[in-house]
Amino acid sequence: MAIPNAKLIARLPVQNRLGEGVLYHRETDSVYWTDIKGKRLYRHSLADNDTEYFTPPNAISAFGFTDVPGCLVVAFVHALALYWPQSGDVHLLHVGEMERPGNRFNDGKVGPDGNFWIGSMAENTLTNPSASLYRLDQQGRLTKAFGGVYISNGLCWSPDGKQMYHADSPLGLIRQYRFAAMPEQGQSFVQTESGSSPDGSCVDSQGRVWNAQWGGSRVVCYSSSGKELGQLPMPVSQPTCVALGGKEGNLLFVTSAWDELSEEQRLQQPYAGDLFIYKVDAKGLDEPVYCAEGLVRKGLP
Repeated sequence: MAIPNAKLIARLPVQNRLGEGVLYHRETDSVYWTDIKGKRLYRHSLADNDTEYFTPPNAISAFGFTDVPGCLVVAFVHALALYWPQSGDVHLLHVGEMERPGNRFNDGKVGPDGNFWIGSMAENTLTNPSASLYRLDQQGRLTKAFGGVYISNGLCWSPDGKQMYHADSPLGLIRQYRFAAMPEQGQSFVQTESGSSPDGSCVDSQGRVWNAQWGGSRVVCYSSSGKELGQLPMPVSQPTCVALGGKEGNLLFVTSAWDELSEEQRLQQPYAGDLFIYKVDAKGLDEPVYCAEGLVRKGLP
């Protein structure tokens, strides 16, 4: 069943190799996202219809907004840091999984607790679930929440902050956790169809989970109980992440990728790597911010 009343209103022809991590910033009416393998961070102003990009010193896999103007908390592929895109300033907070050279950071978001939650992935093998989910707290300390993951993805929370959703992409599984200081009592929420791996997710004001499905050419909307409510067909096979925003909260932003597509597949999918903006019958939640002011006061840039 198609998602009713969903309408494509814009497509940004950015041609990202691996677009990801899209977030809406209400204060500036802008949407941010990253091209992990293109090593760029993008910002598109909805008010001005202007797209710009920044070139960070290392590829960014995920990021979040902070309470410090102009500052983001970011997961570079192998480190966590505070990053000021305009100036290029970086302050390293943690080096991550240095003991696991085959791993890198992947999907992450600021949680309702004001901490930055970030998962890792095993880049070169799917035989060993060596990745984990971590919490970066407001003092810059990194704590492991759980391990045994292949590719950590799809991180989002219910509107009341009491439930956390987390996907392990190669398993096609989204789990739901009771959320307090740490996620607890994980249980199966959704098992996606074969060939449709759960990628980035977001939650709307009604508690519905919107999930981009890599390989499935679609975004799927689920009820808070895991029932499929509808699908949004995409003109690309690899949608990667979703966010809701806009002044009315009813715009759905979808990143995509051309990474891993053959030349023939790219000819068949000329829009692969672009960012899509749909108008939908939903309202987004404001993104939480990471409390970085205390770290900055201690002498960071």
